[in-house]
Amino acid sequence: MKNTTGKITIPTKFSDISTPEELILYLDNADKRLRNSEYLYHYTTISNAINIIRSKTWHLGNAEEMNDKLEYEIGDPARWNNLFFSSFMCEDKENIGMWSMYAQPWETGVNISIPRETVLQWIKETKKIWEISTIDPQQTGQEIPVDGHSGSLRLSSVAYSNADSLQKGEQEKIRWSNRSNTKLKNATRIPELTGYIKDIAWSYEKELRIKAEFNNCNKIKRVAIPLNKNVIEAMVLTSSPLFEGDLKEELEKELGKELEKESIKQPKTRKSIFTKRLDLKTVCQECKFKKGQIVTP
Repeated sequence: MKNTTGKITIPTKFSDISTPEELILYLDNADKRLRNSEYLYHYTTISNAINIIRSKTWHLGNAEEMNDKLEYEIGDPARWNNLFFSSFMCEDKENIGMWSMYAQPWETGVNISIPRETVLQWIKETKKIWEISTIDPQQTGQEIPVDGHSGSLRLSSVAYSNADSLQKGEQEKIRWSNRSNTKLKNATRIPELTGYIKDIAWSYEKELRIKAEFNNCNKIKRVAIPLNKNVIEAMVLTSSPLFEGDLKEELEKELGKELEKESIKQPKTRKSIFTKRLDLKTVCQECKFKKGQIVTP
């Protein structure tokens, strides 16, 4: 799909995509892919959220750390070495599966919501990628400029393929949102698509990634990008359905004085729509030690 100058243009119809280059352009076109998403959502824990806000950094992990080992093992090792990302969901509603997978234990789980336009502006304004120590979550002093040559930073959608889990009689396809494509075959094993394709079993996540890429000749394992005042103030933190305590009070206790000194407004908070509507007993809730029924010597 090329224009008259010979350059590949961004496809407008997902089903017409026929090359890896076209799929990458489509998934990297964040403005278009997010037009129906008011917020991006990151499921985590209250302690992680506090550390993010306190340090004013957002960490991006190497692919070795992710829970989808199928994507990691099938992807191109050389490309994985140069890629770091953090994952978000782009669906404007809570997802019990996401609470269960990424905001555990339930008693401390939170969902960080950031407006779409704030995220896009944040990525646009970020000029440096910081190396983070694997021993402690501190900067090592090494920086990679985001200049399109030394390093790049972008917001990319993830597409999903059934190539590795085909059922008898099923047609191979890739999906993005509610759209399908049958022209690209075995997409999970195309090296250029490393970091862009997951198995279709994960499609409920509707994932977007803040993705950093650079020539990782020093074998860096973890990086972060700066988190500015505008992003922090635009955040909305939602407590999990089984959250223990008061999220607003916890943030005030941990961050109130620090943020006030820097004239930063504390992120807004809200409760899950499933609060007191989810009859789920966790291991911690059933623990006899926690209930005080067992006395240790």
